[in-house]
Amino acid sequence: MITILLTDPEQRAALAAARALGRRGWRVVTIGTAKGLAGASRSVARHVALTATDTSTPARYLAAIAAVVRREQVQVIIPVTDAASRRLLGQDVAVGAKVAGPSAGAYARASDKAALLEVAAQCGMRVPRQYVLDSRAHTAVVLADLHGTIAGAVVVKPAKSVVEINGRSIGVSVRFVAHPGLLAETVAQYPDEAFPLLIQERTFGDGVGVFLLRQHGTTPLRFAHRRLREKPPAGGVSTYREAIEPPAALQARCEQLLDTLGYAGPAMLEFKQDARSGEYVLMEINARLWGSLQLAIDAGVDFPSALVEMTLGLPITPPRGTGVGVRSFWELGELDHALALWRRTREQLHAPVTLAVGAVAALHALADHRWSDRPEVFRWSDPMPFVVELSRWIRGR
Repeated sequence: MITILLTDPEQRAALAAARALGRRGWRVVTIGTAKGLAGASRSVARHVALTATDTSTPARYLAAIAAVVRREQVQVIIPVTDAASRRLLGQDVAVGAKVAGPSAGAYARASDKAALLEVAAQCGMRVPRQYVLDSRAHTAVVLADLHGTIAGAVVVKPAKSVVEINGRSIGVSVRFVAHPGLLAETVAQYPDEAFPLLIQERTFGDGVGVFLLRQHGTTPLRFAHRRLREKPPAGGVSTYREAIEPPAALQARCEQLLDTLGYAGPAMLEFKQDARSGEYVLMEINARLWGSLQLAIDAGVDFPSALVEMTLGLPITPPRGTGVGVRSFWELGELDHALALWRRTREQLHAPVTLAVGAVAALHALADHRWSDRPEVFRWSDPMPFVVELSRWIRGR
């Protein structure tokens, strides 16, 4: 029997992967500081708890993983988050099992947002106009350079989503800024380790994700979705989305970009379709399993199982279809979206003028669903993950 170890069971992507792998009859074990959503699933045979000491340094983390691999006879490890990917990719020998995903080098190239956009532009993709702020000391110089070049809203993005601070992996987030005059104040809120920062012209439009499994210059699996709603409403993780056919020309450029990066494995390429020009603008690559993974699985494109097959050198099971038109929604994410529309102004949300806010808009968002829409977390056959998430959501109010 194949045994797969999933990290970070609190993530929705881990739950989606656990359910998909369990349906294949494979044994799934989760590991993390909390049981989370995936650890509560009927698809998981066992959850292994990590202590703060286990995660305090990369060496301790690898040792803890290796111990579980030996005890549970794990063949494949799937790192679910960026923090886990940074520590596990390329460490097959150290942990005693195959780590699924791109090579450590390809992961680093895909995750470096500053360098990535340069390569993407060379591959013919449209990318946001941006400035790179290498260090806090250069803030005044960069702000002077962009003055008059970017007049509207901007986005501040750390070049990497996860940084090491005092031996710990810390996530650093994107921030929206209404106009360049507020940039200095925003930049000051980032720790030194978050640099370089990207100062990008903000692109308004629908979010589109292109999902590919790349192997030896081929694409065994492909999928795409359009974001219908997000959390926060002005841009973030999707809460309601619809499967679409990947535009052929866009997919070809995505494949070219991944090949240029030397990338093999699953990837989610995130775009904004510019509301003015209709062009697809590359935002970033998620070089790991992504939050809306369940939609692809519901649509018949099983990325987690194919990733395990690819890692073990097995034939990849073809998809059951493209699932174009299938929609799914993250239940509590939708509720958070509605609450944000109700409680906050458009200015507080950094939202475009086209976004309706207020109580009526919130009620409309909650009611705007089709009978065939698929809930992401709650399943009658596996209800406990939703109970865990709801409990966590209530405690966080």
